[in-house]
Amino acid sequence: MQSPSTQGVIQRAACFSACLAALCSSPAIGQTTANAAGTSALTVYGFLKVNVEQVGASGMSGPLRRLSNNQSVLGFRAVEALGDGLQAWAQIESNVKVDTGDGPWGGRNTGIGLRGSAGEILLGQWETPLRFVSVYAIDPFTASVFASNSILGNGFATAANGVSPASFDRRQPNLIQWSSPVLQGVSARIAYAVPEEKTASTSPDLLSTLLSYQAGPLYLAWGHERHRDYLRAGSLDTADRLAAAYSFGPTRLRATWEQLRYQPGPGTQLKRNAWQVAVTHNIGSGQLRASWVQGEASTGNASKGLGSIGAPGTDSAAHQIALGYGHTLSARTELWGGWTRLSNGANSSYNLSANGIPNLKPGQDPYAWGLGMTHKF
Repeated sequence: MQSPSTQGVIQRAACFSACLAALCSSPAIGQTTANAAGTSALTVYGFLKVNVEQVGASGMSGPLRRLSNNQSVLGFRAVEALGDGLQAWAQIESNVKVDTGDGPWGGRNTGIGLRGSAGEILLGQWETPLRFVSVYAIDPFTASVFASNSILGNGFATAANGVSPASFDRRQPNLIQWSSPVLQGVSARIAYAVPEEKTASTSPDLLSTLLSYQAGPLYLAWGHERHRDYLRAGSLDTADRLAAAYSFGPTRLRATWEQLRYQPGPGTQLKRNAWQVAVTHNIGSGQLRASWVQGEASTGNASKGLGSIGAPGTDSAAHQIALGYGHTLSARTELWGGWTRLSNGANSSYNLSANGIPNLKPGQDPYAWGLGMTHKF
């Protein structure tokens, strides 16, 4: 005779098996089905991107060899037609750490909203509009150690208001965003992160905007973002970013420029400009990739640096070069390789993107090369 606890385990296992069987047999996965309100669809999507790489830095005892995940993604996207061109939608997107097998559930772009002829409303956690100016449209090495967003944006962060305050390359919780319809190639986004982190002396919030134009081979974009009360009560930190890209046959030229401005103390300022130029060239089933990123020396009257930016009046400039090649095996699968070197000034500490070198010190120059594979689904 089975004990009550054993019976409970068996019942829960049977219930889970029945639910799993129903989910796997459901016609809603990856296709459109009818329901009482109209039509709905649930799509499973994502990509796995992993490489074997060797990394190091000047002053280190020797290189580090590792298997690295490159921001792999698993997502679930649901859409329901509500009639008269209006849709409800929801998305849950998670990191998948292919190298170790774990990853936070819903830690990436996760939200719910409505879309129709007047555009789209989003409520949730999402990348800010400023990030979309250049991260995907300009950088040919996104989501890898070869990418530009250690310098551009002063490092990536998924963080609430006032957390990782130096970063202007953000995925932001508690975000409300409106995206416009596309009219003659022009579209806009505006997002606001509500000040849930309010204290007796601060009310930190974020406002981010994007205006872009895409027509044929031409891409143009401008983004602006401001952080209030991130560094202290009364601080107002801002970023502006411009981007352009144009294709000539199989060759695409890409460029972006940004200016970051901080107010770390009353009457205290720190400003830093940075830019990237990149090119890709398609050859048969392959693509050649190259990028140069320059972080200029900071200026202002601040006595200390912020994030990876060194203090004004010091050797705080940096540059990064990246070279790579990708070979397409199918519409969804690519084999690729790359090499990068980042040269810091004596007082700057920009690290490799995505998977940095632990305990990097100011003035050290990190480098990496690797071979990897990406599969999209």
